[in-house]
Amino acid sequence: MKKLNKIQKRGFTLLEMVLVVAILVVLASLSFINVTDSLQRSRERQSIEESKFLTHVQSQADHVRRSILSQTPRLST
Repeated sequence: MKKLNKIQKRGFTLLEMVLVVAILVVLASLSFINVTDSLQRSRERQSIEESKFLTHVQSQADHVRRSILSQTPRLST
């Protein structure tokens, strides 16, 4: 009988294994949520920076166009 008790005490119970798996699932889901939130914020920041860049480029193009038009001689009719 003593040998049987020693053998039974060596392994993990099903309840312990289920608990460990449940904890791992919760941790994985929390990290997944954090990663997806971070990716979304990163995309939003990138969009804002791209729109600022495009606005800057457009204003530079307008400035160049205005300076070219002011230097072009006009034909008299």
